[in-house]
Parts: sequence; C-alpha cells; structure tokens
Amino acid sequence: MRTYAAGMRADAARNRQRVLDTARALYSVQGLDVPVEAVARAAGVGIGTVYRHFPDRTRLVQAVVADRLAHVGGLLAAARTGLDGDDPAAAWDAFLGGFLDSGLPVLLPVLVPHARDADVFTEELVAVRARTANAAGEVVRTAQRLGLVRDDVGTPEIVLMFAAAMHGTPGLPDEVNSALLARRTGLLRAALRPGGDPLPGERVDVEDLLALLARP
Repeated sequence: MRTYAAGMRADAARNRQRVLDTARALYSVQGLDVPVEAVARAAGVGIGTVYRHFPDRTRLVQAVVADRLAHVGGLLAAARTGLDGDDPAAAWDAFLGGFLDSGLPVLLPVLVPHARDADVFTEELVAVRARTANAAGEVVRTAQRLGLVRDDVGTPEIVLMFAAAMHGTPGLPDEVNSALLARRTGLLRAALRPGGDPLPGERVDVEDLLALLARP
C-alpha cells in the first residue's frame, strides 16, 4: 500500500506533466506567449499548482523544451540499441514513429525563431540541444550505413521536413487533417528510403545547423 506522502508525490508529478503537455500543445498553436493562466485553465488545474512547479512563464517554457529534449533523447538511445540488434529496420521505423508522436516536431516551428533567445534556451538547454542533435546525427548516419536511409539527406533536413508536415490545414475537419497527416508522413518515410533521384543542392548536416545556431 502506498503511503500518503508517496501518493501526494505521484499526484504532483502527474499534475506537473499535465501542465507541461498542455503548455506544449498550446505553444505549438499559439506561440510561446501563452499566459500561464491559460495553461492552467486548459490543463484543468489551479494557477497555484502551475506556479508551485514553474515560478513564471519563462521557467515553464524552458521546462517544456527540456522535457521534450529529454524524451527524444530516450528515443535516440533506444534507436542506437535497436539499430545494433537483429531488426534494425524495425528500430528505425519505431524511432520515426516515436519522434513524430513526441510533440517536438510540431513545436519546432515555434522554437526555431527563439533558437538564440537566452530566455528560452539557457546555457544548459543549448548544451542539451547540441547533445540531442549530435545523437540524432549518429542515429541517422547508422541508418544510412545500414541502407535504411538515402545518404544524400542530412539529419536537420529530416527533422525539419517532418516538422513542416505535422501542421494541418486550418478550416478542414480534424478527421481529414488526421488522414492527410498520415499520408504526408508516410510519403516522407518513403522518400527517405534509398533509390530515389538525387536531391538538388548541398546536404545540410548537424554540424551546419549547430554552426548556424551559434552565430550571434
């Protein structure tokens, strides 16, 4: 039987994650300026609950970014293990599916304009972002060596293509947007497989992206 204190800790952890998930969903649609009060209302918790976990809106934004980077970091670790296993194709497909479901792709278009904003990306988060990007590059290069992904596409290109594909068309019914999303992401998965026509221009790699983000 769990103790009262343990139950309270579990409830607090659930409330915290609910706030993070709600804030991420709102930010993805409305941008990072969503008031804390709106997040609390949408999450179904009191404003005091939000402030107990996140002292202000800036800390909440940072926590959302950290939460998603940590989640994707776990997906990448599992992918590295799976790509070394008996069924690397299944591991790659599982990673792509997990990444698309992670909430990070739909959030990226909102985050990119704030890539050099210290109020969003603290020094610690910049370091985590770089580690995550490098880990993603390693996974993609492994998938390319195994013949699972065409070798003329870079990791940032894959990420940003899927991020662009995640947004539906305003005015269409939800079920139509969901069906179109499945087809768009399926089309991109197919386009990543080896054997297509050569792509125009230069490949963009993780190193190129990190250098761009480091510019003042």
